[in-house]
Parts: sequence; C-alpha cells; structure tokens
Amino acid sequence: MRDRPNDRVHRRVAAAKLGRPLKPTEVAHHLDEDKANNQGANLAVESRSNHTIRHNQTRQLGRLRAALRMIRERSKLY
Repeated sequence: MRDRPNDRVHRRVAAAKLGRPLKPTEVAHHLDEDKANNQGANLAVESRSNHTIRHNQTRQLGRLRAALRMIRERSKLY
C-alpha cells in the first residue's frame, strides 16, 4: 500500500461510523469514487473480495459503455 500522509483517514472515519476498528479484511469504499471525500456518508465498509468484485464490475461496465459509444459513432458515419 502506498504511504501517503492521509492514506488512512477514510479508514478512521469508517471505523468511527461503525463504532469499532475495521478488520484487516475490510475496506472503506468511497461511494462517489472521490478519494478526497472522506465524509462518513460517502464511505461504505465491505470485504476486500466484494470491493474487488465491485471495481471489476465497474470497469467492465465502463468498457461496455465505451464499446457502445464507438458503435453509435460508427453508425452515424454511414
């Protein structure tokens, strides 16, 4: 993990929201994907495996959207 001064702020905020420390297997996920937004309402605690699945699905959805945009743009050319 990268060593940044505010790297764990989101974990501390999420822990305070839960009322307990986060387990090493838990992740504080930024719902709006803005890593600078560490407000409690923007953080969801989930397992590392679920977090990985969530991000993989988001990337896959982004690729599908990009492919659809390309198809639409090509169809406009004809």
